[in-house]
Amino acid sequence: MTEPSARRLTGADAPDWQRLRLEALSTYPEAFLTTHDEAAAVPISAIAKRLDTGHTLGVFQDTAMVGIGSLNQLTKAQTKHRAEIGAFFVRPAAQGTGAAAALMEAMAEGAQQIGVRQLELYVAASNTRAIAFYTRAGFREVGQIPNATLSNGVFETDLIMVRELS
Repeated sequence: MTEPSARRLTGADAPDWQRLRLEALSTYPEAFLTTHDEAAAVPISAIAKRLDTGHTLGVFQDTAMVGIGSLNQLTKAQTKHRAEIGAFFVRPAAQGTGAAAALMEAMAEGAQQIGVRQLELYVAASNTRAIAFYTRAGFREVGQIPNATLSNGVFETDLIMVRELS
């Protein structure tokens, strides 16, 4: 198996991205704001357009896409130095292989190239594995949002995590 490598996705990657996104929502439904049904209803043409115009990356092992992540730069003049990490997922079979780290570092490099100086993300307080990964990747907790989500009658607190880029 080759070392994981990451790259920016294009519209041609839409079917693979959609498969991974739906897998993420099935595997970890509580970790994402979007439901599986909501994501499944999005036409592949809309996904392709978003991939062509956005900053979504995939991480690959050999030729297989094993993870995805989106970089959402804030658009106001006074906040363009910030971007949110969204839809971050690495297949369970690829976890622990360096794929997630390769994806996060590619996202950080891509962010710096477009003038971003701060990455931000939200993670469920109960998601200890993700919190440990984000901490290793240079993020630190800066706050919490109590009752950030409500799923199946259960409230979940989100942690707000930040990584400053040089």
